[in-house]
Amino acid sequence: MAAPDPSLKVDLALVLAVDCSSSVEADEFRVQMQGIAAALRHPAVHDAIAAGREHRIALTLLLWSGAQSQSVAVPWQSLVTEADLEAVAAEIARAERKFQAGGTALAIAIDHAAGLLSSLPFNAKRRVIDVSGDGIDNVTGMTEAARDRAVVQGITINGLPIAKGSRLLPVYYRTQVIGGRDAFVETAADIEDFEGTILRKLLREIGHPTV
Repeated sequence: MAAPDPSLKVDLALVLAVDCSSSVEADEFRVQMQGIAAALRHPAVHDAIAAGREHRIALTLLLWSGAQSQSVAVPWQSLVTEADLEAVAAEIARAERKFQAGGTALAIAIDHAAGLLSSLPFNAKRRVIDVSGDGIDNVTGMTEAARDRAVVQGITINGLPIAKGSRLLPVYYRTQVIGGRDAFVETAADIEDFEGTILRKLLREIGHPTV
């Protein structure tokens, strides 16, 4: 993995913003980490990166919960080779919560993720926040405003709601969370569906879906 270099061009800078609020049980958090790791190890992800103009993406992992609970579990990494993907997948697979679980401060998480992209140590063609979670914002209730602040900066927000039987959560993500160019939602029906959903989502975000 290349060290951060503001002049280094990447096709995509991606913040994986993962919900760690009280509604996410310990085993569900682990499923999310293992699911992201498995998706990054999938050969289609490497093929998608290789098909880009720069053959390189940048990725960071943000864990979020309540108003004061945002933590970068994996700092910005430049991903080119299968070895790069394996290394970051292993780091994500062993990631732990950095704070006590709390409320679902989704708007604050979006603002924090946008801040990570504003100080990005690479030259990115596209900047995307990938938000996954199992509930609505119950802290500020101002998700739309945070989304709009990110979009005006040229950032796209995509969503991965973990529905757990809720028909309303995917609608909430579509109407109040996602925004920007080519924004989309990929819904996981439940936590067991997370791995396949995050793989589809990553491939759409990289821009060269092959599965």
